[in-house]
Amino acid sequence: MDQEKPIRNFCIVAHVDHGKSTLADRFLELAGVVRRGDHVDQMLDRNPISRERGITIKLAPVRMEYKSKNSQIKRVLNLIDTPGHVDFSYEVDRTLACVEGAILLVDATKGIQAQTLANAYKAAEKNLVIIPVVNKIDLPSAQAEKTKKQISEFLGTQREIIYEISAKTGQNVEILLDAVIERIPPPHSIIFDKEIAQALIFDSYYDSHRGVIAFVRLFSGILSKGLKVRLAATKETFEIMEVGIFGPDLRSTEQLSNGEIGYVITNLKDIHQVRVGDTVVAEKGLSPPLAGYRKVNPMVFASLFPTDANEYESLKNALEKLYLTDSSLVFTPIYSQALGGGFRVGFLGLLHADVVRERLEREFGLSLVLTPPQIDYKKENNQFYEPYVKVLIITPEEYLGRIMQLCQEFRARFTTMDNKGQLSLHYEMPMSEMISDFFDQLKSVSSGYASLDWEFLRYEKVDADKLSILLNGSPVEEFSEIVNKERAFGRASSLLKKLRELIPRQQYDVKIQAQFKGKIIASERIPAFRKDVTKKLYGGDRTRKDKLLEKQKEGKKKMKMIGRVEIPKEAFLKLFKKT
Repeated sequence: MDQEKPIRNFCIVAHVDHGKSTLADRFLELAGVVRRGDHVDQMLDRNPISRERGITIKLAPVRMEYKSKNSQIKRVLNLIDTPGHVDFSYEVDRTLACVEGAILLVDATKGIQAQTLANAYKAAEKNLVIIPVVNKIDLPSAQAEKTKKQISEFLGTQREIIYEISAKTGQNVEILLDAVIERIPPPHSIIFDKEIAQALIFDSYYDSHRGVIAFVRLFSGILSKGLKVRLAATKETFEIMEVGIFGPDLRSTEQLSNGEIGYVITNLKDIHQVRVGDTVVAEKGLSPPLAGYRKVNPMVFASLFPTDANEYESLKNALEKLYLTDSSLVFTPIYSQALGGGFRVGFLGLLHADVVRERLEREFGLSLVLTPPQIDYKKENNQFYEPYVKVLIITPEEYLGRIMQLCQEFRARFTTMDNKGQLSLHYEMPMSEMISDFFDQLKSVSSGYASLDWEFLRYEKVDADKLSILLNGSPVEEFSEIVNKERAFGRASSLLKKLRELIPRQQYDVKIQAQFKGKIIASERIPAFRKDVTKKLYGGDRTRKDKLLEKQKEGKKKMKMIGRVEIPKEAFLKLFKKT
C-alpha cells in the first residue's frame, strides 16, 4: 500500500430495505467508478432475487479512489455492502471484523428496527467508528427529527452529528462520503513481511475455471501470486494463483498488503474448504489465526422433492451446482413412498430456504415441493436437546402488553428490556417456536410495527419425542417430526384435520392417528364409500337385507386389513407446496 493513498475500510449496515445498496450506488458515482444513468440500480446487488425482494442476500465489496473537497490526497475507500437479513448475520459479523468503521443507516419512515440495533451492538463490540445516518428524507412520510432522536438516545450521541440524506436523490451523500474519510481511521501500521501474512476470509465463491475465490482483508504481511499459504481452520494448503482488488469486477494486482481488501484465487475445487471467518497465513509462517472464527452450521432442515419424479436427477445436479457456490448448503438423499426420491436439505434460516428453492426453480427450471422446515434436535442417551435463540424485538410502547403475551405463548423467556430510542425486548426462546408462525403473529399483534432479530444461543434439554402419523396403523414418515411435549397434541390435531380433508375416501374406513411416546394422542376417521348392496332388492324378507349388509361389512374388514391407504401425490402437494 502506498503511503500517499491512505485507506479507509468501511461497511454499510441497516435493517432490510433501508437503502444500503442504493447508497452504495451514489458512492460509486461520486468516486467515478460508474456514471449515473449508465448502470442498473443497486449495482453491487447483482442477484435478481435480491433486487426483486429488496433484500441483500450476498455481500459485495468494491474499491474506490476518491479525493474529498477538503484534501488534495486521493484516498482508497474499500466499501462492503452487507447482507440485509438475519439469516446471514455471521457474514455481517465477519464483515465488521474487516473494517474500521460502519455507516449505520436508518430509514426515516420506519425508524430504528431490530437488525439496525443488533448490527450496531456488533459494531460497538468491535470498537468501530459508527457514523449514524437517517435515509429517505425526501419521502413525504419521513420523520427525520423523530428518527434522529431515537438514534441519539440509543448511541448516546448528539443529534448534530447524525447525517440526513436521500440515497435515492443523492442529497447530502457527498457530505457523508467526506465524513467517512474524516471520521474513520486508516488501518494500523504497515508490515510488508510475507512470512507473517495474516488475512481474514469474509466471503468466497466458486469459479469453474479458477476454483474458489476468497475475499480477504489483510491484517499483516503481504499476499502475492506464487506464495504458498495455509488455511488455519481447515488446514488446507495451496499456492496463490492470483491476487487483486474489486473494481467492482475482479482486477488483478501484483500484491495485497496490510490494510487492503481484495481477493485471492486459490485453485481449490471445494468452496466448503474455504470457510468464512478462516485465516489465510503463510504456509511456513508462525502467524496465529484471527479471532472470531466458527463453523456455520444449518439451523433448519426441510425436504425437497421434484413434483415430477422423472426430474430427480435434474434436482440432484442442480443442488450439486448450488453446493459449489453456497458454502452453507448441505443435503442428503431421501426417499418417500408418496413423493419418490428427494433430498433433506439444511439451511441457515427460513429466508435461506426460500431463496434456495426459488433459485432451483428459476435457474434450473424445476418444479419443487418444499416440506415445512424443522429444527435439528440433538439426542444423547435418550435425552433430546433443542436449540435456543437470543431474540431482540423492537416495538412502539403501545404494543408492549400484546407482544409480551405472545412471547409467553411461544415459550419465550424474558431477559431484559430497555428504552433507548424505541422499546427493546430481549428474550430467549426455542428455535422451533420462532420458525413456526411467531413472526407472522408478531407482525399481526403489533400492526406491522414490531421488528425481530435473532442469533443462536445454545442447546437445552427438552421433553420431546417423535410424533408419528399412522394411517390404519401404518406410519407415514413424510409427516413424522420431533415435537415438544407441550406442542404435541396441538400439532397432531392440526395435522390430522388437514389430512382428513386431503385424503380421498377409500373403499374402506381410514383411521388417521397421531402417536407420541407410544400413545395415541389424537385420531380422525375418513368413512368408506358405501355401496348400496340392497338396491336391487324390492320388498321381501328383512333377513335377506341383513345378510347382504353383514356380508358387506365382513368384506370391508378384510379390505381394511390387507388394503393399503392410497394417498394421492396431490394431497402432499397441497399440504407442502408453497402458495
